[in-house]
Amino acid sequence: MNSKSVLATLLILSGSLAHADKDTPVPPEVQKLAENLVAALKSADDAALLACWHTPETLAKVKQAEEAAEAAAEGKTLSPQDLAEEGEDEIEDRREENEDTTERAAQTREFLTKHFGELSALTLQSVDLDVDKDAPAERPAYDDIDLLLRAADGTMMTIDVDDLVKIEGVWKFSGRLDDDISIKLPKQQ
Repeated sequence: MNSKSVLATLLILSGSLAHADKDTPVPPEVQKLAENLVAALKSADDAALLACWHTPETLAKVKQAEEAAEAAAEGKTLSPQDLAEEGEDEIEDRREENEDTTERAAQTREFLTKHFGELSALTLQSVDLDVDKDAPAERPAYDDIDLLLRAADGTMMTIDVDDLVKIEGVWKFSGRLDDDISIKLPKQQ
């Protein structure tokens, strides 16, 4: 992707920011996770950034369990080899998403620094969530997570993450850091 298309993708100037359902309460552990993500983004610490995501191995176990349950519901049984292959495919897909996330984080840092100054001045203003109504009760989830940030000059921006899921009692992100940034420029005085 060339720099003009990256800039066009990243910079969506509009009179309002796209927000998710503001009525969805943000659990304290999700708020803390969002704060950790923003801190990792600001510090350029990719290990801390990816620590905000479920590991590929954790997501692979979930996928294997889903596939086994689906097969059982159809009266079938998956072989250990089939389950292992399913897990390996899932791990590979999640690792690719992690690579995309770290690349997008680097592009985001570069863009924000170039246009809005020091990243250390960014502050998390709010977290907007949409409940994933299709998520199973034992694994609640949100999709379309919007993190509203404020730059030192008052510019408001939103960065998104694909999904947020609670696995074994722990909320972490799943999917990728989005490659879009919505920006609302401050009013001129």
